[in-house]
Amino acid sequence: MSKDRQKQRKCHPKQIDNDNSSSKANDKSTADLNEAKSTVEPIRIKVLTLGSIRVGKSCLVKKYCEKNRFESSYVPTIGVDYGVKPVTRDMVNTSSLSIKIDFFDLSDHDGVGSPSGDPNYRDVRNEFYEDVDGLILMYDVTDKSSFEALPSWLIEAREFGVSSSNTTLIVVGNKIDQYPRVVTEQEGTAFAAENSAAYFETSAKSGLSVDEVFDYMLRETCKNGYYK
Repeated sequence: MSKDRQKQRKCHPKQIDNDNSSSKANDKSTADLNEAKSTVEPIRIKVLTLGSIRVGKSCLVKKYCEKNRFESSYVPTIGVDYGVKPVTRDMVNTSSLSIKIDFFDLSDHDGVGSPSGDPNYRDVRNEFYEDVDGLILMYDVTDKSSFEALPSWLIEAREFGVSSSNTTLIVVGNKIDQYPRVVTEQEGTAFAAENSAAYFETSAKSGLSVDEVFDYMLRETCKNGYYK
């Protein structure tokens, strides 16, 4: 099955009819109206975060999942860091859409920021590119080398089938609360535009624009009328 077909399956969950067969057609009570509303099976969205070490990938995800949590000391990701967040969104028919977002933060450990040539790490990352719905390319606005590494990460992702036609791509410039800044907003915006990606600037420490990144991810991944 193609990725587009798989995505269509995930983003068009099966409708379940919960009508109360014993209810009378003319009964307009609130209880009967609530019973008549349809619900949907939870869908799962797979999101990868890519980028150099120390840019704040894990911190961004933890801030979104746990709101008030921020790791002030650097703890490197060993192998793959995994997280999940259940989300509920209103549908246009007033029912609710249940979503579980699976986050995978892929480590590298090459020491220079670009994807490592080590076949062990490459093979691990290869497995996680399959069936990905959203891809976040992140850099640190105070670290020029992390920005310059983005093309290499994107090349690797494309090698394994990721493209703007089947995956929601987002470029994130993180640590905008820190100085001195060495990568301008214009540079980040231009790179995102060149690669058909959305662009956001965030602070994983303060939470600035973190929710906006993932709200955009959800809307774009399931663009089928489920969201108000």
